[in-house]
Amino acid sequence: MTSNNVDIIIRGAGLSGISLLLALIEQGYSGSVLVVEKRAEPETQKTWCFWGEENISSSLHHLIKRRWFSWSFSGDGQEYHHCTQSSEHAYCCLQAEDFYQYAFDKLKGLPTIEWLWNTDSELIDTAHAHADADANANNVELALKGRRVSASFGFDSACGISLPEGNTINQYFVGAWVKTSPQSFNAKKVALMSNMTADESCFEFTYILPFNSDYALIELTRFSMRYESLADMQSACEDIVNSGDYGNDVVIEKWEKGVLPMDTRIAPVKEGNWNCIGARGSMIRASSGYAFLTIQRWAQKTAQSLCSENKLSLAKPISPIYSALDSLFLKVMRKNMALSPTLFSSMAKNVNADVFARFMTEKATFSDVLSIIKAMPIRPFVKALFTPWH
Repeated sequence: MTSNNVDIIIRGAGLSGISLLLALIEQGYSGSVLVVEKRAEPETQKTWCFWGEENISSSLHHLIKRRWFSWSFSGDGQEYHHCTQSSEHAYCCLQAEDFYQYAFDKLKGLPTIEWLWNTDSELIDTAHAHADADANANNVELALKGRRVSASFGFDSACGISLPEGNTINQYFVGAWVKTSPQSFNAKKVALMSNMTADESCFEFTYILPFNSDYALIELTRFSMRYESLADMQSACEDIVNSGDYGNDVVIEKWEKGVLPMDTRIAPVKEGNWNCIGARGSMIRASSGYAFLTIQRWAQKTAQSLCSENKLSLAKPISPIYSALDSLFLKVMRKNMALSPTLFSSMAKNVNADVFARFMTEKATFSDVLSIIKAMPIRPFVKALFTPWH
């Protein structure tokens, strides 16, 4: 078995790994990087949304596919609208295929980066292998077929997620990209949560992302404490698409789907000296499933620390105050999932668009946080404060 050394190993060429690599190169990193991915190519059937283009690197602004200044929530015959005049709070969307194409065009041919696609790999725990004071005790090592690679820093997004015991909430989503008759959609407004319904185990809504009046992503989403079949959800989403609400001439061009953990108890962990990133690295906002901004912010800080000081930033991907608020919110949902439409409707009704956008981007002022708290029904939150997780 051959062996060699590099400066950084990135295991998993998904959003978090590629975002870190882009940030490193943009900030002038000159060290050697090995990228290992078990798939033959990245998964491009994904859509990432966030509030405020100023919250991401200016180098990514041209990738934004669409901006909206209005979004809505609806359920039980009531609809609430949010409108903003500020580009800082506009709802933005970019697509995975555009992001990866940009990244690979920018990174292609760089002699400091080695790419290994369609490659199985295994972590080696050097923390135990080098138990003495040897400098290698802080290194990471990766076993490949016929090869062993060590590095000063290792980032792993391919690690599995070990969910805690208890009624964990997962977000299941299945979305159809549809072409319809003209004027089927209001292209100026996103339906963030439409037709909200819930029972004791599951909160369901439809998400509609209109790119123009005849082209949109229609997505069925469930926050659920029970197992949900993505195949069954696809059938249900197809029923929504063909319900007649979007005309009779509807063509589904492609699908996207997935499952996201919604639990603040999934703390960032290390496997030996490996730094877990992505979902296992707590880079998903637990109360909503949004992750793009968190990952970009983490990638920029980590790259800056590695480039300027050759060490890792200790900053958490999501600040403790937002984790605490998300934790309390999820405890209320777990205790009474049927209350979920009321919770989101209360927020939509009593909080304006700019406050909501700042809260979703972790830029809320103290006054904003108070507004969010005041918008909610007080009794279930007070009860949740004194209720343990289990």
